[in-house]
Amino acid sequence: MDTKLAAAIERDDRREDAGTHSDDRVTCHTHQAWAGDCAGRHRPVTAGSLLAEARELDRIRART
Repeated sequence: MDTKLAAAIERDDRREDAGTHSDDRVTCHTHQAWAGDCAGRHRPVTAGSLLAEARELDRIRART
């Protein structure tokens, strides 16, 4: 990670802690990258995806 990106992530973190909405970030906290570089890597949360995740967790728990 270059110093410019690291500084931008830190600045975005401070701004978000101060109340700025996370959609206003220019960096991606999750991927530690520029927001534009990972825009396609985030899946939107939907009721169907939450239900599928819950079912998968139940399936895993049932095996143990």
